[in-house]
Amino acid sequence: MIRRILGLLALTLVSFGAAAAFKPNAATVLITGSNHGLGLELARQYADLGWNVIATARRPPGDPGLAALQEIQAQHPNLVIERLDVTDTKMIQALAAKYHDQPIDVLLNNAAAVEPTFAQDMAEVSKPYDQIDFDAAAHDFDVNTLGPMRVVQAFAPNVFLSKQKKMVAITSSAGSFATPLPGAIGMNYGASKAALNKYMTLLAVALKPKGVLVELYQPVFVATKDDAKSMRGAAPVNQEVAKLIKLIDTQGAEASGKITNFSTGKIDAF
Repeated sequence: MIRRILGLLALTLVSFGAAAAFKPNAATVLITGSNHGLGLELARQYADLGWNVIATARRPPGDPGLAALQEIQAQHPNLVIERLDVTDTKMIQALAAKYHDQPIDVLLNNAAAVEPTFAQDMAEVSKPYDQIDFDAAAHDFDVNTLGPMRVVQAFAPNVFLSKQKKMVAITSSAGSFATPLPGAIGMNYGASKAALNKYMTLLAVALKPKGVLVELYQPVFVATKDDAKSMRGAAPVNQEVAKLIKLIDTQGAEASGKITNFSTGKIDAF
């Protein structure tokens, strides 16, 4: 009994310490994959807006890959950085236990299995069906499809405690049945995003009685990689993320279970 009480006390102290800089009356967002690309800019803009931000990445504390995120944290004590690998169920559950009584208004699943450069992305997603690497495919599904569901399972109680009650997933037109990309582009990646879309639409129905909105968002072409910034048609990350945050903030039940293109603001077909 004493050991159990001490364990609960330790958990309470850890949770308090993690959220000690949080503003008591501010909304809270948890972002996966927040050390680069869309996730990094989402963390920056939400912190600038005065939100409490739980910025997660699979890199360990002190990793050089977190430098940009740590720069944001230095300016915003309302942002905390946590290690989270969306393929590791126990790690996710441990982080959820750390924040067990923290309301999370927006649970934002952004982490995805992508390559370091746009050119490498294109090379990987352009492999035809007869060159599918099934280990790589399994990894794509583990990160892009099952990862968000692991996060949803663990942090759903936090969303239920919040005022806004929103679960958001970043998807891709590569997963669309209505407008498939040409050729073999996005074979593994696209299939994993299509499966994510199905999970989220089912989740929207399952959580509707609890007042939870489940929203899917996809971009057109955002310059999230250095080698894409000078490419024709590539939109600046800060511009597109501002659109995304505005849509998350303003959309209601009409968008739950649907895909919104955050570059255009329009509902996209599955």
